[in-house]
Amino acid sequence: MTTTTPTIKTEAKEAATKTSVTSTILSLISHQYLLAVVVVAFVVVGLIQPSFFNAGNVQNILFETAFVGIAACGMVLLITGGLLDLSVGGVIAVSAIAVGTVLPYTTIGLAILIAVVIGAVLGLVNGLLVSYVKIAPFIATLGTLYLFLGVAFIWTGGQVVSVTSSNFRALTTGSLGLLPYPFLTLIALALLTYFILSRTSFGRTLRAMGSNQRAAELAGMHVNLTKAIVFMVAGACFALAGVFLAGRLSSAEANMATGIEMSVIAAVVVGGTSLRGGRGTVFGTVIGAMLFAVLSKSLNMLGVTSYWQYIVTGAVLVVAVAIGARRRSAAEVRGAG
Repeated sequence: MTTTTPTIKTEAKEAATKTSVTSTILSLISHQYLLAVVVVAFVVVGLIQPSFFNAGNVQNILFETAFVGIAACGMVLLITGGLLDLSVGGVIAVSAIAVGTVLPYTTIGLAILIAVVIGAVLGLVNGLLVSYVKIAPFIATLGTLYLFLGVAFIWTGGQVVSVTSSNFRALTTGSLGLLPYPFLTLIALALLTYFILSRTSFGRTLRAMGSNQRAAELAGMHVNLTKAIVFMVAGACFALAGVFLAGRLSSAEANMATGIEMSVIAAVVVGGTSLRGGRGTVFGTVIGAMLFAVLSKSLNMLGVTSYWQYIVTGAVLVVAVAIGARRRSAAEVRGAG
C-alpha cells in the first residue's frame, strides 16, 4: 500500500496537468477563434496555391493588414467610447496629399509630423462637432467626410500628387526581414492603444462613457473633453495610415482611400469590439484586419470574381460578428483586451 499511494497521486497529478493544459488550449482557441480562422485560411489556400506562401505575397498581406490596422487602432478607441468616425477616407486623403506636397521642401520626419498634425486637427473638428455642437457622430463625420474630400480635390485640382522621394518610399515600404516597417508600426501602435485603454484614466473614461455616458457625466468625468481628444487621436492614426499608403502608391490623390472606413470599422467589430461601446479589443482588431487582408489576397489568387468576393467577404463578416455576439452574450465582460 505504501508504494501504490505515491503512484496513484503522481498519476492523478499528471492527469490534472493534462486536463489543465487541454482546457487552457481550448480556452485560448475559444477566445481567439479569429486567429485560428486566419491560420486555417492561410494554410488551406497555401496548399491549394503554393505561391501563396511566397515571401512577397506574405509581405503584401502584412502591409494591407498594417494599413487597415493602423487606422483601426484609432477607430477602436472611438467605438469603445460609443463613438464612430466615417471621415477616415477624407482624413487619409488630405494627410497623404500633405506629405506629397511638402516632401520636396522639408525633411521626411517633418513631413510625416505635418501629416499627423493635420490628421489630428481634422479629428478635432469632428470632436468639436460631436462634443460641443452636439451633432450625432454618424451625421457629423459623414458630413466632414465630404468636406475633407472636397478640400483634397481643391488642394490638388483633381490631379495626382507624385511622391518622388526614394528615401521616403524606402521608409514606408521597407522591411525588417519578412516584416514590413508599416506592420512593425502597427504592432507598436496596437501596444500603445492597449496601454491607453487598460492602464490610463483616459481609457477608463472611454469605457465608462461607452457603457453609460450619463453615468460617466454624473461621476464627474470630463466626457466632452474626452470626446474631443479621442477624435484627435483617431485622426492622427488615420493620417499615419495615409502616410504609409502614400509611400506604397508613390502618389496621393483625393479618392485614394474612398470607402476604407467600412473596412476599418469591420476589422474593429469582427475583432470583438461592441458597437454599443464600453469594450475595446485591440488584439482582436489587429487579427480582424489580418483576416480581411488574407481573405482578399486568397480570393484574388484563387481567381474568384469580384462579384463573389463581395458575397464571401460579407458572409465572413456576418458570421464572425454573430459568433462574437453569442460569446459576449454568454459572458459579457467590460474592459480592454
